Amino acid sequence: MVADEDGRKNLMLLFSIPIGLVLLLLMMFAYILASPLSFLAGFFTNPQEMAALQAFRAEHGDKVRLQTGMIVLNGKYPMPANGVITSPYGPRIHPVTGKRGFHSGIDIAPEWHSEITSIADGQVVKVGIDDIYGNYILIRHDYPDETFYSFYAHLSEVFTLPDQEIFTGDVIALEGGDPVNDPNPGTSTGHHLHFEIRTNRFAWSHTDPIPYLYPPPPPAQAEEGGEA
Repeated sequence: MVADEDGRKNLMLLFSIPIGLVLLLLMMFAYILASPLSFLAGFFTNPQEMAALQAFRAEHGDKVRLQTGMIVLNGKYPMPANGVITSPYGPRIHPVTGKRGFHSGIDIAPEWHSEITSIADGQVVKVGIDDIYGNYILIRHDYPDETFYSFYAHLSEVFTLPDQEIFTGDVIALEGGDPVNDPNPGTSTGHHLHFEIRTNRFAWSHTDPIPYLYPPPPPAQAEEGGEA
């Protein structure tokens, strides 16, 4: 009898351990799903970004009231800044490294420290700092016809927080990128906005921003006397 009782206890213990582990994993998964993006991003954010974000929150709190800036509408979505495009999307020689590579966005050169505005309604996915882009913002835009992300880099000042709701034309930052006079300019030869459109939150998903900002070119007309 004693042996049978010990056997039952050992059997219950044997089954309770994996069941407990499964329940623990389910609780962790539910907690992650219920957590804001900023909490999850904290696991992947470098100390420099965390320090900047904490300083920003200490100054502004967890909610920032954004002003509406000037909207320049050429195509489907407004321009993020009012300036000329100085470097298009596509292959190029990098102005700093001198190496041939692929430019993942467009560079827009407005007046120094011009207001940068969101091109669409959305939610801030990340506010960060790195050695290439300096201060940057990534925003997710959910529309019935598509979901895309807009990316704004080389910013001298940032006015948004992760998870914040953003509307078209909101002033989210000030342009920067001056390697001498701007904080966290990134890899830059002069002040400008580096702007990208991405199909998901990862950098490799970049696509040409021009179709989002400008109307499509008119269809080429057949030459006179040629085939229709």
